[in-house]
This record gives sequence, structure tokens and C-alpha cells, in this order.
Amino acid sequence: MRVLIGVFMLLFSFSFGFDSTVVGKEFKDFTSIDEKGNVVKASQVIDHKPAVIIFFALGDQAGTFKFLPNMNRLYEKYKDRVVFMAVLLSRSNAEEVKDLKKMLPLKIPVYLGYKDAILNYGIRKVDVPLILFVDRSGLVTHIIARPESSAEEIYPPEKSLQKKDTMAERISQSMKIIENYIKQVIGE
Repeated sequence: MRVLIGVFMLLFSFSFGFDSTVVGKEFKDFTSIDEKGNVVKASQVIDHKPAVIIFFALGDQAGTFKFLPNMNRLYEKYKDRVVFMAVLLSRSNAEEVKDLKKMLPLKIPVYLGYKDAILNYGIRKVDVPLILFVDRSGLVTHIIARPESSAEEIYPPEKSLQKKDTMAERISQSMKIIENYIKQVIGE
């Protein structure tokens, strides 16, 4: 019986990915730890401002190490008008975060997010990086999963999108889409 339950749970976990139904709905809050070690709610960080929330994991080599550093340009350009949160979904500590930011390099503030962030958005390891765009009213406007991958998913779907062949081309294409979504949440 335990084996049967285990098989069912395994199949269930692979059958459903992140929760794309959150688009158009209110942002689901979660608890995190900032780089100084303070426990904060994401809603406190966002504080009714437009936001870009990037969920990522250390084990995701391509997404973390190839895609994430590209976000620095958008962070530098829009950080005065948009809150950026890079939410690391692993049991790390402040020293590991500090080392990771140097290694990537990454300028975006990193927060440690755990169970409630993962559960609230149905995030699996194969879904990261997962980027949420939140407008001033607290609504999730768009989601992009795996922006560097040929398995990239965008909600709502970009109807005329022709996915590129190489990772570098896909990242470049995704950065243009991300910038467009940032402009939308800030009202440009």
C-alpha cells in the first residue's frame, strides 16, 4: 500500500507544474529571510509597488548561472520604480548567499524562500527560474518559467512567439519580453 501511495504521489508531482492560474489574481504572500538575516514577508518588501519576483535554485545550472546575471541590467535600469526580489529556494545561509552573489555576479537582493513560497506557487525544481510580475494593486500580471530553456512557458501565452534555437538567443529574447512586462507593471 505504501508503494502504491508513493507511486501516486510521484505521478501527481510530475503531472502539475507551477500554478499558472495565479495570473490575474492577487499575489500570494510568503515568508523569506533577507540578506541581513531578518525574517520578512514578501508583501513587506513589495509594499504596494510593482515587483519582479524571481524564484531560483542553486541546482539549476543554466537558469541560475547563465540566465540570472542577465537580470542585472534590468535591475539597474528599473530598481527605482520596481521592487526586485531574487528568491533562493534552498536551505542556504547568509554566507552562501554572499558567495553566490559574487560568483554569478548578481546585484538583485536575494531572499531565502522556503515551503510557503513553493507551495503558494506550486513550484518544482524543473520550473525555475520562475518569474512573477506583480502590479501596484498586487495582481500577478505575467509568469515566465525557464526563460533560458526551449521548454520556456509564458502566461498568458505570447501568441506570436517563435522560440529561438540557442540558449543565448532564448535568453536575449526572454530579456526583451521581461523588460516589456516590467514596463507594463510600472505603467509605461
